[in-house]
Amino acid sequence: MDQSDINQRSNQRKHIRFVRNDIEASIISASLLGKKTISCKLLDISAAGALLSSKEKLGGNTKLTLILQFDDMQEFILKATIRRKKEINHYLTNHYFSIYKGLLNKKENPLKSIHLLDSNRKIRAKYRLLSLDCVRVLTCAPLNKKKYILAFTFDDNKIIKTDSQFKQYQHHKFYEYGIKFENINDDLAEHLLETQTDLIFK
Repeated sequence: MDQSDINQRSNQRKHIRFVRNDIEASIISASLLGKKTISCKLLDISAAGALLSSKEKLGGNTKLTLILQFDDMQEFILKATIRRKKEINHYLTNHYFSIYKGLLNKKENPLKSIHLLDSNRKIRAKYRLLSLDCVRVLTCAPLNKKKYILAFTFDDNKIIKTDSQFKQYQHHKFYEYGIKFENINDDLAEHLLETQTDLIFK
């Protein structure tokens, strides 16, 4: 392998985006009121930049300092600029239903999936915390009706539909920020590779 190929592979490695749940992240943003430390969630990271999530609203092109804390106590402090941002809305609703309770816990025919329907139109959603009479539903758009249909699909592909009524509505707003570091950090690139345990990349 000649030197140009080595340099190309090294450059590509520095731009690999890792998905890491074991790194604590926070940002320091300066304003007219002074410096403010903001907690955030690290969605992915490379040696050149990162994708962050936070409830705090910041402007585009904002300059900030990113602090990364690894499990081995290694810390990186990186100067960065927000290059793109996106507002994210999540809506949580608890949907109550009445169904024969034995259907949901049959070991020989387990539940495979749940779908929320509006006049047989499937609503894009994620499902959490299923119990024998309630399921929590997460959507990216608000639900404008009180009653919806829940469709339970079992392992044998049998589908049972039942009416549901939602209560306990919650709205969560947060922001995603794509940030670019002032300089590509070679030490960060090496440490990301050395401490990576799960092969999850973007």
